[in-house]
Amino acid sequence: MPVDLYVGGAEHAVLHLLYARFWHKVLYDLGVVSTPEPFGRLVSQGMILGEVEYTAWRQPGSGEWAAEGAPGAEPVKLTEADVDKRGDGYVLRADPSVRVSARAHKMSKSRGNVINPDDVVEDFGADSLRLYEMFMGPLRDTKVWSTRGVEGVHRFLARVWRLFEGGLVDEEPTREQLRLLHTTIKKCV
Repeated sequence: MPVDLYVGGAEHAVLHLLYARFWHKVLYDLGVVSTPEPFGRLVSQGMILGEVEYTAWRQPGSGEWAAEGAPGAEPVKLTEADVDKRGDGYVLRADPSVRVSARAHKMSKSRGNVINPDDVVEDFGADSLRLYEMFMGPLRDTKVWSTRGVEGVHRFLARVWRLFEGGLVDEEPTREQLRLLHTTIKKCV
């Protein structure tokens, strides 16, 4: 019996798909299964990259800032607090004439940029993590992780919770409340 929907990442799913397709084709040729393909629909999900890494370059002797790729220039890792977004790129906050490269790499243990979901759930809760992942965009796209984004979603959920925390009452609205409601609706429509 085929699987209706298979969702998997490109890197992780490749071997699963090869293995499943091979054996399903064998079983199909033997007449054991009735469909030629094991999956009704495939969705290849995009990757979530690590947080953005900011880099500027310095000349080792003089300590002066240099352009990326300048001979002898050494990379200097910066934090998000050190940079400002200008147009399509980034510049050093302390010296806006210095261009900063911003790049997000694939998460890997060797780079040390892996985000442990258990830590995110412990810090912000499972609902914040789930909602942030939904807000990141389409399932198939590659996206950049942002812990600040999870913090923002957590604050949003806290505001929604506070809105309804006092409990809802089933009372008739006053004349003034109805007037305000209808005025607000007219402004929105």
